[in-house]
Amino acid sequence: MRPVSPELAGAVVRAGAVVITGGVGTFSPRPLPAGEDYLGRGQVYFVPDPADHCDHDVLVVGGGDSAFDWAATLAPVARSVRLVHRTDRFRAHRASVEKVRALGIEIITDSEVSALHGTVHVEQAEIRHRTTKATRLLPARTVVAALGFLADLGPLQHWGLTLNARKIAVDTRMATNLPRVFAAGDITDYPGKVRLIAVGFGEVATAVNNAATVIDPDAALFPGHSTEKEN
Repeated sequence: MRPVSPELAGAVVRAGAVVITGGVGTFSPRPLPAGEDYLGRGQVYFVPDPADHCDHDVLVVGGGDSAFDWAATLAPVARSVRLVHRTDRFRAHRASVEKVRALGIEIITDSEVSALHGTVHVEQAEIRHRTTKATRLLPARTVVAALGFLADLGPLQHWGLTLNARKIAVDTRMATNLPRVFAAGDITDYPGKVRLIAVGFGEVATAVNNAATVIDPDAALFPGHSTEKEN
């Protein structure tokens, strides 16, 4: 969800119904606790231009597709690339994992970044094994925190909507617990929910058509196909 532009702040919109299609909310990167002091000084969340990290010792933290993609992308330009993850199980696709392994990138599992060291800029990363607690220092000029994202529903969470794990609960009409308020897309939750774009399109049609019948009880829930209309 995008923030409201200043010219619209405080505006009142009168509507017969509301359809919420807010995705999963506003995203913010999940922070690397040991690296916040070095954010912008070697610790990054994204890699817009791999050339910025040319000849760097790079440490990528995470086990998802982004972590493995960053590792593979930076391998041709970096001095070295290592990937560290807190378990030996990865969320990334198997092909992405095999690609990183084929590049000879060291994958350090069951470990986490316990500290970053450096004067002005990151110079070293301290890695701690989660079971043995043994630590090792690795050279690191760039630390890429690819730990996923945190979703925030913002003001919506204060509307009085029924929420399931930060998702808006809806029924088969895509109606929420609030009168005349409907929702569709990834922001919703119901039994059997499949989070695909194609499903979201169908949910929007369902929500809008049901909202129309709430606004005008005489309206047909399904207005029919254009090919059924007489010329």
